[in-house]
Amino acid sequence: MRTSKLETHKAQRQHRCSWCCQAIEIDDVYRRYRYYNCDGSCTVKLHPECCTVMQLEARAEGGYFEWTPGQERPNVDSILSLRGEPNVEPK
Repeated sequence: MRTSKLETHKAQRQHRCSWCCQAIEIDDVYRRYRYYNCDGSCTVKLHPECCTVMQLEARAEGGYFEWTPGQERPNVDSILSLRGEPNVEPK
């Protein structure tokens, strides 16, 4: 399997997050990558927080892990606590 680099986009239309299956609304920022295998290709679109959790999980598993759509959508505080960072409001 081969993957493209991770890109950041602003939604021009509504999409569905591949991780949590919730809507990515128009004008929301989302992350996207494509993967290619012998059966064809697929585009994966993710909320930024879903992408962060997926990356943390992959890192914990040595760089790769299998997942299925319909995971729980994480909140920002839980991501920051997994990273060991405080939640600081921007000024």
